[in-house]
Amino acid sequence: MNLKTTIKLSFKEIFANKLRSILTMLGVIIGVFSIVVIVSLGQGLTNYINENLFKEAQTIKVMTFSRNQSKNMKYNEVMKFYEEFDAKHISPEMESNNLVQYKKVKEHISIKGINDHYFAMKNVQLAEGRTICPIDVNRKINSVVINDKVKEKFFAGENPIGRFISIKGIDYKVVGLINSGEASIFNYVREEVYIPITSFTRDIANHYITHVTLGAASKEEVLQLSKQVDEALMKHYREGIEDETGDDYEGGRYRDYYVYTPEKELGELNKILRILSIGLGGIAGISLLVGGIGIMNIMFVSVTERTKEIGIRKAIGAKRRTIVSQFLVEAAIVSGIGGIIGLLLAGIVGYAVGVLTPLKPEIKIHVMILAVAFSAFIGIVFGIYPANKAAKLKPIDALRFE
Repeated sequence: MNLKTTIKLSFKEIFANKLRSILTMLGVIIGVFSIVVIVSLGQGLTNYINENLFKEAQTIKVMTFSRNQSKNMKYNEVMKFYEEFDAKHISPEMESNNLVQYKKVKEHISIKGINDHYFAMKNVQLAEGRTICPIDVNRKINSVVINDKVKEKFFAGENPIGRFISIKGIDYKVVGLINSGEASIFNYVREEVYIPITSFTRDIANHYITHVTLGAASKEEVLQLSKQVDEALMKHYREGIEDETGDDYEGGRYRDYYVYTPEKELGELNKILRILSIGLGGIAGISLLVGGIGIMNIMFVSVTERTKEIGIRKAIGAKRRTIVSQFLVEAAIVSGIGGIIGLLLAGIVGYAVGVLTPLKPEIKIHVMILAVAFSAFIGIVFGIYPANKAAKLKPIDALRFE
């Protein structure tokens, strides 16, 4: 019996027992669906992270937290320190949560002390007015830029430009309004106001600078600039540093700073995503295993039901490999169809996720082929034992079976 005839007989048997065939496929459908959804969502999340991180691909973020107070720097010292590098922008930042008041509306919100470089590096849209400019910083002018969330809370129905708000009891003139954008895992939207960093140190808190963002002239210069900054900070913090046990600064026990680049952040996130994808994929793979066991059980039932048929075929000269191939092809078709159904369901879910969320799940062609091929392979593997059992039946015993 040739392969074409074997396939026809297999489909005939599958359609003769539709409900049983669907229930047999269920484990494979769930397994393939789970694996493809996890892979496609993981790829969509990776793409989303890449797009959002590389919006600031030319920036370097520096965090400092030295125990040695003599090594910490204030605003003017920070600017003098970083001006030695070939950075396009230098943006120290300070932040505090304080009482903001306009008329009868009072709220504790985030106050950020910034200079004129801050908004040049941020992916924000100016809705009205202007941003903080050099004269605001140099003269410690009481200017404030607010975001749209602050406008909604304090200036409902009013134009905020030119109005005065009270920050920690001190009047600041609203000079600009920015759009904060949509909330996402990379953009936590909340009420924020921005004032000159020099005014911040005068009115809010005169502490040391711990966050500095540097902007490189191009993406190609980011790595070189980060190395220069790292070397300079190492030299700055290492001089005279030695703990009681003799461990020096280079040993890394008391690292006083970190230099972050988009590549470093992306690398760490991708590691986490890969680990999660492997773990979740392994869990989903259990469904395929269960589906394979279900196929094996149903194949045993099929062998029992068709014992007489097998006996007749063997009595008229059917070879052992013919019987084996018939059951293996049937198992492969059942699991293969289950794989295709699981793939289609995963595609529908992926499309829905892409429409309803910022993620764009991506199902690559090789993933589709592998999913269907692997599901068929599962059917063959778990169909081998029942097929061999069928092929080993003696014609006389099979014909006597009731």
